[in-house]
Amino acid sequence: MLLKEKCKQAIASWEKTKIDFLKIKEVIDSTKVFRFNETDCIWIKEYNENSKFHIYAGVHDKEFILIIVPLDKEGKEVDLDMYLTKPLTGLEQEITLNETEVVTTVSKTKLSKDLEITKFWKEVDLPVSNEPTITERTSGKDIEKWRYECLNWFYYEHSTSKGRNIFRTFTVPFADLTRKDGGQGEIVAFFGLKQSPIYQKLIPLLIFVATSDNTTGEILRAKRNQNITLTNTDDWSRPCPPLCKDKTNFSLL
Repeated sequence: MLLKEKCKQAIASWEKTKIDFLKIKEVIDSTKVFRFNETDCIWIKEYNENSKFHIYAGVHDKEFILIIVPLDKEGKEVDLDMYLTKPLTGLEQEITLNETEVVTTVSKTKLSKDLEITKFWKEVDLPVSNEPTITERTSGKDIEKWRYECLNWFYYEHSTSKGRNIFRTFTVPFADLTRKDGGQGEIVAFFGLKQSPIYQKLIPLLIFVATSDNTTGEILRAKRNQNITLTNTDDWSRPCPPLCKDKTNFSLL
């Protein structure tokens, strides 16, 4: 936990850091993650009344940190004396991301009135409809892309915009902290790099994974209505910049 004033100072420190590539290299370790324990998740659930919450990027005591800010029902940030912060840290063990893809094959046989087989065919139902934007397979690739290319990404953004287009905040679906199994265990937030078809470039995101004792990881994502075909563009965290549609809602900037 960090006092609100200290959080503002950390945010301001990141503003100064992200315009200097050498300083970025000092605080960003592409092999490290953010680990949320059960107490952290309880704190967020206690104060957050919205389907989303905010995360600010900051630098405190020469460490890169995430600052978690809950939202009220109207989407405004909850004013607290202290906010939860998480530093970059290493993974204690490997994580296996499981993805089960179900392909349904239906065999159909048509009988005539005389009980003769007049037609036989197969219909294959591929798992493409209503598929979430975030899958275990793509998330693993996004995480690995951050691992190997994030410093190149930072250098590109620094060279082309003096760091102005490097993220300051993230808007995160609250479901990213909700375990399907209702169990206990760490939730790990990974940085990833995802290709944006709109901006035609890589943009960073946060990917939340619920871990278990057997090192299996479940990607946490916003739930979707199974009765409606959706693109599910809201099941991943949105960095600002470049996605700053609701920039006025960030009171700590």
